[in-house]
Amino acid sequence: MNSGPAPDDRLQNAWDSLAALVAQGRRVWPSDSEEFPQYLKDATFLKGQAALVLQPQNAEELRAIVIEAQVLRKALPQYSRALSLTLRGGGSGLSGACVPEGGVVLDLTRMNRIVRIDEQNQSITAECGVILSELNTALAATGLRYAVDPSSSTLCTVGGSVATNAAGPSSLKYGTTRSNLAAVTILTPTGDFVRAGALPVKTSMGFSLPDLFCGSEGRLGIITEAEFRLLPQPEESALLVAAFASEIAAAEFILKLRRSSIRPAAIEILDYRSSSLVDFPPGCPKGGALVLVELDGTAEEVAYDLGRLGQLAESHEFVAARDETSRQALWNRRKAVSLEVSKLAPHRIGEDVAVPVSALPRAMEFARVQAAAQQVETAIWGHAGDGNLHVNYLLQSGERLGVVLGLMRELAAEVTRLGGAMSGEHGLGRLKRGIARQILPKEYFAAQVSIKNAFDPQHLLNPALEMEFN
Repeated sequence: MNSGPAPDDRLQNAWDSLAALVAQGRRVWPSDSEEFPQYLKDATFLKGQAALVLQPQNAEELRAIVIEAQVLRKALPQYSRALSLTLRGGGSGLSGACVPEGGVVLDLTRMNRIVRIDEQNQSITAECGVILSELNTALAATGLRYAVDPSSSTLCTVGGSVATNAAGPSSLKYGTTRSNLAAVTILTPTGDFVRAGALPVKTSMGFSLPDLFCGSEGRLGIITEAEFRLLPQPEESALLVAAFASEIAAAEFILKLRRSSIRPAAIEILDYRSSSLVDFPPGCPKGGALVLVELDGTAEEVAYDLGRLGQLAESHEFVAARDETSRQALWNRRKAVSLEVSKLAPHRIGEDVAVPVSALPRAMEFARVQAAAQQVETAIWGHAGDGNLHVNYLLQSGERLGVVLGLMRELAAEVTRLGGAMSGEHGLGRLKRGIARQILPKEYFAAQVSIKNAFDPQHLLNPALEMEFN
């Protein structure tokens, strides 16, 4: 899809002016029919439109684009929307946050330098376009690691992970991106660079801008660099799996585990439909749930936790993967579930909600029953230790996407009623803005608009995410 009707000469000249700020090989036009469409989508079903894609390779090029865009918008106010900037990282998002609605796409993946590794103070600083998994590749010889582990870590970028507050299974013990983010360098919509935050964990300096920008989905400014706190590699890890007769029984065990002295790195849950797609040991009974628990730490800590776990679940047999090869093999089975679901349903929509852990069975059953009433099959799994569920709606055809959007709205209302959130780690993006408008109070949106207007009063950045706020 392209930008729609042919622009007049003034608008085309404006786009040409922006394109001239980067080298020939780093600008993509709609006429580049094979390459251009990939910049109009993410991992959702949404498809966007744009006039131009620019790929700045350093912060100064990026700054020049921002300043020129503001100058052009002032000169051509009737075309301000067509001269807006939509930010894009790896394109692995599941909310539509980087799917443009016209204007110019900024592909930030060329800004991909690891700026600094500080082993003494246990931090790493990287540009926004660095692929997240490359942080740990760069750290391999240091004995340190970046602990945040979203499933898309081999695809998503540093900037995208900060912009969405990316998380994953290990967030139970090690926190989300926000918990591990020390500082950010931001390019504001006025073309100024601001470094915010500091490496020490204890800071008290007024508003916390790193916390505000983390999860902002690119609406307030452009994250050009991020500094993350690091942790030592654990001496030992173990991954265990057990089947429970029901989702209620699984949740009761998880609550008991969380109240114990054990601090698991991750607790995963899979419903019967999900676990049946992959050969897990042991088999999950129909109507039941499979639970995976990962432990890590020193050898003594892992041994202690294994003993305590056995005491907590005397009636359940946990199969343990103790060595790295078998542990990775078991994790690979867990990750293969998503691939197998995609084979079943080419139009699958992966929903993302979070609830208090005690409400896990209620949320899973609600989603399943509501979907079944509309003849929509589901497969449900999630990061159960922190109540984050992924409800996958399975469709053979895109014709029923409207039905699923209705199911998503019903689920959002239910998890909110249960004291949860309509997104745990994917964000709202374009996909759930309309749903949020129906569920959350108007005061929530008024506060969001005020913050947006304070940082980006001309709505230069990611305007598609703001339309339903106003």
